[in-house]
Amino acid sequence: MTKKNTHYLGHLTDKSKENTISPAEQKLLDDFMQHEYDASAWDNTQMGAKDAISARIYNNIQKLQPIKRPFWAVYKYAIAASVLLVLGLGIWLRSAEQNIKELVLTTASVTDSVRLKDGTVVYLAANSVFKYPEHFQGKIRSVSLLKGNAFFKVAKDHTHPFVITSPQIKTRVLGTSFHISLDQGKSSVTVLTGKVRVSSGQQIAFLTPNENAVFSPSSGLKKQKLNDLSLYSWYKKDITLNEVTLDKVFTLLSFKYGASFDTADENILRTRITLYLKDGLPLQNILDQINYITHLKLKQHGNKIETDQ
Repeated sequence: MTKKNTHYLGHLTDKSKENTISPAEQKLLDDFMQHEYDASAWDNTQMGAKDAISARIYNNIQKLQPIKRPFWAVYKYAIAASVLLVLGLGIWLRSAEQNIKELVLTTASVTDSVRLKDGTVVYLAANSVFKYPEHFQGKIRSVSLLKGNAFFKVAKDHTHPFVITSPQIKTRVLGTSFHISLDQGKSSVTVLTGKVRVSSGQQIAFLTPNENAVFSPSSGLKKQKLNDLSLYSWYKKDITLNEVTLDKVFTLLSFKYGASFDTADENILRTRITLYLKDGLPLQNILDQINYITHLKLKQHGNKIETDQ
């Protein structure tokens, strides 16, 4: 059917060029061109192969110039050719965007990091999934944190906002450092430097250093001030924790090692310790340090840490 339509359109175009077209056929061709101009969309089933028809129309316009036709008769063909050219360019651009390679970084019981093409560095905590393009194209630098936790050091570019899409929230920045956490139905963003825009649906929060926004389905998006940001040094190689609660130590270790700590004892969680974590130190060695300082009996069972006390 497509071939028949293509041949018939070409036949009418040729007859118009040779000035042998009947008034009825000319009206049919005029109506068709007007319809395509108004619609401004390419339809293969109606118009056939785009490149072939575009070339034929252009050639016919050139040959029609010596013939004295009404201005509109030539003008509408020029419009049609222009529409075809613009549509073809749009299709090419969309195709180029669709061909951008998407990469996925996944972690299990260890952390990892990636430097993006714009210079942004993303530190991925254990048990996390991050998706990003091989290179950025367009006005927005768009990536996705699908699971877990990540610390971002976004390269400054005031003309190309950096946007992180997550299941519950969207984070938009120009150049700054911050932590995103996706955990048990809650999503949070904590800012260390710069300014960050966090949104969920119609709710929006603007964050500056030492501020945090938490989203949950029950309470929505809430903003708060933080006094202690030591937890968000988890991505560094060597870490010194001064007088921090075990609750924060356990959270930091879950970022680095993917281990969960099973205790509901508030007295244990509120216990404060000073701890030095050297890069590459096995988790069991860290637990031994904590046991020595606190006289607890932390034990590792796979990815779970439990205590007998």
